Amino acid sequence: MTLITTVHSYAGGVAKSATARDLSAALAIQGHRILLIDADHQADLSVSLGVDVDEAFANADDSFAQTIGPAVLGTGSLPDVHHAFGLDLIPSSITLYNLEKELKSDVSMVVGLRYALNEIRAAGSYDFVFIDTNPTLGDMATLALLAADRVLLPIPPNRKGLRAGSFIRSRVEKGHYHRLNPELQVLPPVITQAPNTILARQYQSEIESLFGQTLGIVRHRPGLYPSAMERATPVPVFDRGDGRAEIMAVADAFLQAVGAARVS
Repeated sequence: MTLITTVHSYAGGVAKSATARDLSAALAIQGHRILLIDADHQADLSVSLGVDVDEAFANADDSFAQTIGPAVLGTGSLPDVHHAFGLDLIPSSITLYNLEKELKSDVSMVVGLRYALNEIRAAGSYDFVFIDTNPTLGDMATLALLAADRVLLPIPPNRKGLRAGSFIRSRVEKGHYHRLNPELQVLPPVITQAPNTILARQYQSEIESLFGQTLGIVRHRPGLYPSAMERATPVPVFDRGDGRAEIMAVADAFLQAVGAARVS
């Protein structure tokens, strides 16, 4: 069975795209079949995996055709995937920004990605699909959350991160998203960008108290994570030290949380 997880936060700068990228890479290293979908028009995730369709295609229509856009609009199917670091990627493009305008004009389109991924699920080609969405509470976030079985919240140990995580959890479990997708469940969060400070540890305790458990902690390592992004290489591939160990531990905790076995 294919499990679809949306990695989401309406707060920017919480390591959302990095979490989606590195967790996907870690699971691929373990032998799982992974499809990663970039649904954020900023395309940071795609570029951090070495795929920049806006640079590769001079024509905006050609760039848009590489994204989920045509499948959501019903004018085409999901595009051919790009292969990177053992996983498959459907990239994003700045042209995906126009999709939000279309969603506002016809709200029925917010189920377009769900329908497209139903075909992926039926084919059984992937164990896990991860969707990285833009930091918003708008229609693009709704598109990604309606298509998912689970939502994973990256939460840095600070006021902004905790507030965003708490709000989205409430919307998923008893609010707007629950009404639209009652089967959607919130996974234990990943604590991201955690510095070794008293205040951060206090917020970490609050996060653990609110959610009951977490999938692990990704510590603040400014020398590692920006370098991995700049080199377009996921941390589990780029690093052989504590950074890799943290991400691989998060992957193991994710598998345990969703009731899946480790392949290797």
